[in-house]
Amino acid sequence: MLMLIVAVSLLSCGQSSPDEKKEAATTDSINKPIDTARTTPVVKETAPSHSAPDEAAVNEALKTVYGNDWHVLNDQEAKWMKDAFDYFIVPKRKEDPNYPYIAKGDFNGDSKPDMAAVVTDAIKKNFRVAVVLGPDNIKLWEEDIMIDAAISAVPKSTVQGSENERPKKIKMKGDGINVEYFEKASFVLYWDRSSFKRIQTGD
Repeated sequence: MLMLIVAVSLLSCGQSSPDEKKEAATTDSINKPIDTARTTPVVKETAPSHSAPDEAAVNEALKTVYGNDWHVLNDQEAKWMKDAFDYFIVPKRKEDPNYPYIAKGDFNGDSKPDMAAVVTDAIKKNFRVAVVLGPDNIKLWEEDIMIDAAISAVPKSTVQGSENERPKKIKMKGDGINVEYFEKASFVLYWDRSSFKRIQTGD
């Protein structure tokens, strides 16, 4: 009889009611560490209003050539994660309020000022770099997705990197356009006589 009582007691200790199991599961999920990489909010949810000083001029040039098809990207439309925005963009924007969507330089080496901009279309699903070389002369770079890229000017110089996974050195004819995906990759767009090409500068 004593053995039977002990066996029943042990069995009852090893079982839990449905309510007890639910409570345990809830406790486990509360104590489980959060995957911050997936839950970090996108900056557009909290982005302050910001207009790049040259945004209107670039948009006017785009409208002249493309109508309402393209416009300069802004913080509310971009896909910045908050950490990248706070640590990379905000400090640089203090020096250059056009950053990260507009860069200025002589990109085709004709000694005239040009502008480059990260642009998006009316439905905000396509992203490009537009290089404004004149009132009616705009080149669209279409070979890369620009949704989370920042651009800046690179002074005319010799750039080392790779093209088609082969080391290469380019002596630029004008200023370059640095395109950077933070902590991912970077490349420089450079003018090559009649069009823009790219050289990979970082992985």
